[in-house]
Amino acid sequence: MELKDAGTQPNWIKLNVEQTAFYRVQYDDELAKRLRSAIAAGFLDAPDRFGILDDMYALCSACKQPLSALLSLMGVYHREIDYSVLSCLIDIAYKVSSVVSDAIPQSAADFKSFTINLLHFEAENLGWEPMPGESHLNAMLRGQILELLAHFGHEKAKVEFIRRFNAFLNDRSTALLPADIRKAAYIAVMQNATNSDKSGYDSLLRIFRETDLSQEKVRILSSIASSPDSSIVREALDFSLSSEVRNQDALFVLRGISREARETAWLWFKENWEFIWKNWGSGAMTARFIAAVASPFSSEKKADEIQGFFSTRLQPSIERTVNQSIEQVRIRAQWVKHVQQQNGLVELLKELARQKH
Repeated sequence: MELKDAGTQPNWIKLNVEQTAFYRVQYDDELAKRLRSAIAAGFLDAPDRFGILDDMYALCSACKQPLSALLSLMGVYHREIDYSVLSCLIDIAYKVSSVVSDAIPQSAADFKSFTINLLHFEAENLGWEPMPGESHLNAMLRGQILELLAHFGHEKAKVEFIRRFNAFLNDRSTALLPADIRKAAYIAVMQNATNSDKSGYDSLLRIFRETDLSQEKVRILSSIASSPDSSIVREALDFSLSSEVRNQDALFVLRGISREARETAWLWFKENWEFIWKNWGSGAMTARFIAAVASPFSSEKKADEIQGFFSTRLQPSIERTVNQSIEQVRIRAQWVKHVQQQNGLVELLKELARQKH
């Protein structure tokens, strides 16, 4: 389709308006550039902004578009305020961060800085504490953005998280750490937890043991394995199988494992397989354990290793999950290879990291 100069009329077109149909759209470079300008100028409604971003991520992860195209698109969302669009952007940021860390690890910090800068506008708008009359979507979004800042190591946010967490330790009723940002604070605390300084981890376990609220217990379980220190993660994983944690809640620990501890979690899983199978058997929890531990990897070698481990342990109840997890690892491995073959990404990410919005 050729777009000719239409005078004062928009010279761009967006297909699948409001995302009413189930298909992906790949635009050529020129039209993609015009759509980025249209988004930046505020000409597109939230469903279409969401659709363009979601389509680009899907095409990029399928190696149909270069990562640079996705990064350029993400950059025009720096003043986004819609919940669904920002949630999509945050989800994509986590996935791209993992791939960048595996493909070009020297650029991992630059991608995180780029993402933090993208979300700075809305983070400032939402602030740290609930506002009178705000929507529940704003409360949810505040938590999501602050969790990303904690995961990505934003230093100023980390200092503020620790300040508020310490206030919460001294007074559980303090308004400084409302429930919607508590998990983000716990993640920030765990980013500092090491085998030589376990004070943050121990404090979270103390809160876990003192509270009767299941939501609070889940927040803590979802956070205690987010430390980059593998020994702390190992201890958290062992805790998940203890009598202090309900069987159905153990999965929350596995879903919160830091990228740095993927291998630790996999080794732990193999060592505890007999216990896991005996305890949860052919139920859905076992399948969820497998997906949480096996699917985060991104190399063919690891996919082969996972396949080899289950070759003598495969049961009908887990066969589909095992195959899907291995497939996800192989797909991500192909994406990592595709990213490694692209020229100029290191320089582009350095440039994007320096941009302030």
